[in-house]
Formats: sequence, structure tokens, C-alpha cells
Amino acid sequence: MIDLSPQPQDKGGVAKVPPSVARPDPVHPERGKKGNGRVRWNFPHDEAEVAIQRISRWAGPVALLLALCLLGWWIIR
Repeated sequence: MIDLSPQPQDKGGVAKVPPSVARPDPVHPERGKKGNGRVRWNFPHDEAEVAIQRISRWAGPVALLLALCLLGWWIIR
């Protein structure tokens, strides 16, 4: 049978403290400039996202046009 009674740590009237949330290590962009050989590619994520959106927006029509051209070439040939 499964024991459904509260666990011993839950029985007290002590205020519950939520568990601490894992936090990422702080990022120090100047660390790469101190001469340790690690240089980051300084490119904003927003610009990269806009570039990917533009490429993906045109990828469908280009693929359709290419497929139609290949189909037409195959039929005519």
C-alpha cells in the first residue's frame, strides 16, 4: 500500500521557502579583450533573427519556383 501521509519535513508550521532557482553564470563581454585568446563574434541576436526570418520567408517561394522550373524542363525535354 502507498503511504500518503505527509512527509516529516512538511508537518511543521514553518513558513515554506521556495527552492532556489538555478541561475546562469554572469556573462562578462570584456573577458575576451584581456588577451586570453578568446574573442567573441559580436553580432546582435536581433539582427540574426531578422536575417533568418527573411531567408525563411523567401525559401518557400524559391523552392516552389525551382520545382516548377525543373518539372517544366523535364516535361519539355
